[in-house]
Amino acid sequence: MKTVFLILGTLLWVSVPGWASISADNTFSDRNIGEFRELIINTKDGALFAGSEGAIFRLWAYNINDTGENVFSKKQLILSESEESECRSTASDERLCRPSTRFLAFTNNMDSIYVCSSVGMRPEIRVLDSLSLQDQQEPRTEIGICVVDPTFNSTAVVVDNGNPEDATSVYSGIRTGMGGENHLIYRPPLTKNGKQLHASIRTIYSDNKWLNEPQFVGSFDVGQHVLFFFREIAHDNSFGERIIHSRVARERVETSMDFVCQGEIELFKSVKRVDKHGETFFYATFSTSETAFTSSAICMFQLSSINHLLDTGLLMEESANGQFSVTADEIPAHRPGTCSSNSHSISDTDLHFAKTHLLVSDSISGGTPILPLRDHVYTHIIVDQLQNQNVIFAFDSLHRKMWKISHWKEGNEWKSNLIEQQDLRTPAGSKINDVALLPSEFFFTSSKGGVSQFSVARCQDLPSCALCSLDPYCSWNAVNSKCALKTKTNEKSVGWVSSSWAGRISPECSAVEKLTVKDVYLGDGIKMVGARGGVWQKDGRDLEFGQRHVATENGELVILDIDVEDAGTYECLRGNIILMRARVVVHENCARPTSVSEYRSCQREWCKKADAYKAALNIWSDSNKKNVQCKANGSNIH
Repeated sequence: MKTVFLILGTLLWVSVPGWASISADNTFSDRNIGEFRELIINTKDGALFAGSEGAIFRLWAYNINDTGENVFSKKQLILSESEESECRSTASDERLCRPSTRFLAFTNNMDSIYVCSSVGMRPEIRVLDSLSLQDQQEPRTEIGICVVDPTFNSTAVVVDNGNPEDATSVYSGIRTGMGGENHLIYRPPLTKNGKQLHASIRTIYSDNKWLNEPQFVGSFDVGQHVLFFFREIAHDNSFGERIIHSRVARERVETSMDFVCQGEIELFKSVKRVDKHGETFFYATFSTSETAFTSSAICMFQLSSINHLLDTGLLMEESANGQFSVTADEIPAHRPGTCSSNSHSISDTDLHFAKTHLLVSDSISGGTPILPLRDHVYTHIIVDQLQNQNVIFAFDSLHRKMWKISHWKEGNEWKSNLIEQQDLRTPAGSKINDVALLPSEFFFTSSKGGVSQFSVARCQDLPSCALCSLDPYCSWNAVNSKCALKTKTNEKSVGWVSSSWAGRISPECSAVEKLTVKDVYLGDGIKMVGARGGVWQKDGRDLEFGQRHVATENGELVILDIDVEDAGTYECLRGNIILMRARVVVHENCARPTSVSEYRSCQREWCKKADAYKAALNIWSDSNKKNVQCKANGSNIH
């Protein structure tokens, strides 16, 4: 039998430093296809699957532009003229009639792809071979798996193991009905070899005590349960106000989770599962309502904490006077939310108690919020699991922004560090619909114009050993003072520097980092490379910016009209860490000309030096020719 959660919160926010804009390494598009939507990836085979309006694609994850027959497949979604005509006569929007994917998932040990599409506003189920994308079963119409309208939030998960008779099934959180007025968690009838084994099961959509206008954001098959993450309208305010909570449901039991920071963070936006060191974690993004004062944050929750609360927490009972907790003695032997091998053995009294006690009173803390932020909404999240840290990629789909964050555990405390943030250039500048990750290699985004492939790191753009070693994907070459992608070869090689500790600069950087010396003259201008979010100091003191001293949005320092007082040692710091260091030497013996006569005087002086240089070069050339001739003559004598 399979299973849900809520989160309220407040956050401290930070201001965002300037953005760097990056283009995709590769972009895949098809002129005959509409909007690209769902992305799933088989990391073992390096296969990226993309759903869209009109087709399903199998792309090679290492180069999505490669359309060779061994790495590329395409499955067209067909809508007959008669079906299209009939759909257009009833649809509120003709775009809803276009055949378009709504849900993709792996099944059968990743050898098959389970696809739910809206074809002429009819939900169509297909099971495709993951290599050729050929149908393994006859396509069928089935309601309750995916939505017709893509603007409705829904979720689904394929469960291959754990169902009665080991029958594969789908569990969905969905809205049904012509206007999406029915909200429910649903499992279709269990079938095997064409025979129905068990009837369908669902929540009571006519009772808002079960689900009250939910917006589903994720679902996961975890052990004996399925967890559904969503947000819904709750009536737990003493004044009867409608408050939005983010929740998780497990077998028709919900628990409310709060995390305390500063500001009202109410909306559950996305969630990602991470299995590491024998524990399951959920990284979730939250935001306030989408107003002029939007703020967002990321929090992490442990499955063990969720299960403990669901298994032992006090249950809530709702009455005309409000909600209150029942005592432990009042909870029956068959606790709501626990599994039963035979549901017919549960007494009517226990069933009634479960029906009237749907919410756990306690809450779960998400710990210290990760990168709380103003003016952006984290809509998507993916997580790369490295040996000593998790690297979070968070996205704002509307503004096409990406944040890369290091998250690690130090003792009993979780810590995080913002590695970089980028402005992603997507085809036609359209919003991001979905994201996927090939660990330690690439992340992918889908949008209206196609699928984009980005490297997980831009090591070549990191100008110092300190910045390079902070990025877990990069390594610093001490010989040529350049940053490059970390490989198994250079990670342990002599002359390469990379940090083995999350969030820390390698101590070797202080030994290999060279102090850059910049020679300038009076009146010149200079630009020094820095780091976004860095603070510039001159000779150990914070630099005051004005008309001549300017910091760019990328953290660079620009000094105009150089004067004698500008000489000194400049450092760019983040926290107490020196990211960049340079010494500026101002030469006073030559100034920039300010008049025509001064310019001609400088030109005459330069011409004299140039003539002297040419004369010396000619003398050297003649002497070199004589030496060569002498060597040749000496060789002939011997």
